[in-house]
Amino acid sequence: MVTVFAVCAVVGVLALIASLVLGDTDFGGGDVDGGLPWLSAPALAAAVGVFGVVGWPLYAGTAIERPVVVLIAAGAGIGAYALLMVVLRAMRRAQTGTVAGLRAAVGRTATVTMSIPAGGWGQVSYLDAESVRATTTAVLAKGDGTAADGSRVLIVDVDGDRLVVEPLALP
Repeated sequence: MVTVFAVCAVVGVLALIASLVLGDTDFGGGDVDGGLPWLSAPALAAAVGVFGVVGWPLYAGTAIERPVVVLIAAGAGIGAYALLMVVLRAMRRAQTGTVAGLRAAVGRTATVTMSIPAGGWGQVSYLDAESVRATTTAVLAKGDGTAADGSRVLIVDVDGDRLVVEPLALP
């Protein structure tokens, strides 16, 4: 049984390093909560590696029965998988500030949270595609106008790492 734990520890750690160097590989069919795959290489590698790292010393260095050691190691592996999926989800949500995430915002309305002066930039807040509140810098499409705090704007384009907005006409 020590060999099983040792192999899991080594394979899990090597697979985790490989997935970090080479990029994440998705094995699952469906998505979990906004684009995360059911089976992600880093999460699986972490689960297998933690199973081995926890089980190996418990089995080799204690008098705990084999089934109990397996349950403890499996619980630790499942916990590592769950924790990494939460971290990956948070990282995915943090990407809304990237250019790809900003492009998804085009066509949405936003609220000015830091006034946008003529020819300058300010900040806007909007709900992204996953209904997460995002705040980023913005410029006006027509550089000669202004947008005051609290005014509503329409996101019309992306310019580098900033949104391009137009004031919404009040009815």
